[in-house]
This record gives sequence, structure tokens and C-alpha cells, in this order.
Amino acid sequence: MRTIKTMQDVRLIRAAQVFSDTITSFLEEEFLGLKEAFDFDGLDEEFALDHYGFLVVLEQGDNLRDLSVVGLERETGGLLGSLPEFVDKVVRQGECWYKAVVIYTNEYAMAFYVPEIVVADDEELKTFLEAHVE
Repeated sequence: MRTIKTMQDVRLIRAAQVFSDTITSFLEEEFLGLKEAFDFDGLDEEFALDHYGFLVVLEQGDNLRDLSVVGLERETGGLLGSLPEFVDKVVRQGECWYKAVVIYTNEYAMAFYVPEIVVADDEELKTFLEAHVE
């Protein structure tokens, strides 16, 4: 699991080549889109998502049923037990992932990015995400 709160986090993920350039570019676009949506006029490096909710990129091996470290408890089913505001299925350059936005409060929401390969062997989670795709 990788969390993104600042542009530096995006740059570190890109430098470490943790994900493909395709998804890393998408995450950068998402971050900059949030910066614009929150009407932040400063430098990209000065904007942080701490007070709004951050981006969470899930990886193979992550337990999507226990994401307590980001507020989705095991007792309630983790991502599977959440009620996403929406789920988008993103397909770019042959890669596919889901973006699930979960609202915690009126002012705080988390965006979970789930590469399709992460749920490829979990029919229940894949069905859950597909059922919520808009």
C-alpha cells in the first residue's frame, strides 16, 4: 500500500518505479486535479492532502478486507464493507484499475486505487467493485 499526501510522494513513487508510468502519470493528474479543486494557488510542493483525505494505492499482497491503517477496519470488512461514493474503472494503455472514493465525513474522503491485478484472484472483491462502477 502506498499513500499519497504530497507531490513529493508522487515523485518518490515515480523514482522508485513502484508502478508503471501509466498509473503514476494518472496519480499525478489526480493529485493536481485535487490541488485545483481545492483552489490552492501555491506551488505544487506546498499542497498537501492531510486535511482532505489522501490517495491510497493498493498493491498485490495488501489485505483489502483490513485497511485499518487508513480507516477501513477489519471488523467491518475493509474496502469490501465500505460504501463507496463512487467507483470508476480506468483503462489506459492496456492497464486497468479501479478508483473507489469513500467519504468519511463531510470534509474528508479517501480515494483508493486498486489495480485490476490486485483483485484478479478475488471474485468477491472484483464483483463488489464492478457492481459500484458508474
